Amino acid sequence: MNAINMNWLSSTEGESLVHHFYVNSSKKRRFYGVICVNCILERPSLPSSIEEVTYKIFMVGRSGVGKSSVVARLAGILNSNNYTETNGIRKTNVYWPVKIWDKVVLFKLQFWDTSESSIKKYSHILPICKDKVDAICCVFSCDDVSSFNDVPHLMNTMTSVKGKPANVVIGTKFKPWSNATIDEVQIKEFEEKWKVKVIKIDASKLSVRSEIFDCSYQLNAICNILWNRDKEFISKLMGQV
Repeated sequence: MNAINMNWLSSTEGESLVHHFYVNSSKKRRFYGVICVNCILERPSLPSSIEEVTYKIFMVGRSGVGKSSVVARLAGILNSNNYTETNGIRKTNVYWPVKIWDKVVLFKLQFWDTSESSIKKYSHILPICKDKVDAICCVFSCDDVSSFNDVPHLMNTMTSVKGKPANVVIGTKFKPWSNATIDEVQIKEFEEKWKVKVIKIDASKLSVRSEIFDCSYQLNAICNILWNRDKEFISKLMGQV
């Protein structure tokens, strides 16, 4: 069920809020939790009437599939194509406004990213990442069959996590206009079998539009999955129930 208006960002109301997420009139998105001219930017300067919900998302998947690149793209970090393995834990806050029914809700998505080597080297990292997690985001590469076949195993190993986290599955290096190792048919079969929607990240370059529009579908889809998990809670927060 899509309670979230997936095209709202392109509306007059949605576009009126977009500038709050950018540094002045530049194409550089603001980052929160950092010091900026005698203040700490903790959240976008949106009206206080807009309710905020916070979610912790743990990124999982084999090394090199693009977990860090996915987070960077969703956070609006440009020029993030140079791969370096994540050392320790990297936490990235991404604020995203969505329209649910007739109200705007601000989602604070906390992406927790680590690496297989860090998990093996430091015994405390995996328990910290799994603690009070709201969603497990399994990432695979459409150019890597092994990473795609890993996804069911990753989802199954996380079923013991307390709180019944939602399952988010992202396929990177998706090529809609050319042959890929993992094609649309395989993805559709996976979705039907495991009852989960695969969110695809296009391998092509970003468009000439503001970069926020190039990740709007993916962020809306993630928020919709979280909404379906907690719709009763969010509805009460919004005063709908």
